[in-house]
Amino acid sequence: MTDSTPSDPILDDGEPTSFAKAKGWVSKHKPKILAVAGTVGSAALAVAVLAARHAEEQNITEESQDTGSAADSAEEKEQRNPPTKHNVAPHKRRLADGREIDVSGYERGGSSEDEDEDPGEVAA
Repeated sequence: MTDSTPSDPILDDGEPTSFAKAKGWVSKHKPKILAVAGTVGSAALAVAVLAARHAEEQNITEESQDTGSAADSAEEKEQRNPPTKHNVAPHKRRLADGREIDVSGYERGGSSEDEDEDPGEVAA
């Protein structure tokens, strides 16, 4: 059942006929093949460049969103209210070199505009 003869007849130079036909077709249409290959290659290169630019722009956008703090986004939504006046209790503070120092109590908060007003008075 096995046939030792090839399906395509072999020419004198040892190539099958179908290979010789393909070779002839390629040599006949070589300029067209090169034009199509150049067009497809150029389109692929353009797509790659556009994808790289898009990815770069997306990274820049994400980085600018990541660097914004929560306080910045809150300020965009509404203005920050000034801190209210309050007393800070005396406490101990540890310095970078390991020493502990006593910090006496103090008053904190409010704005410089509030210094002339009474504590019970509401700013207009």
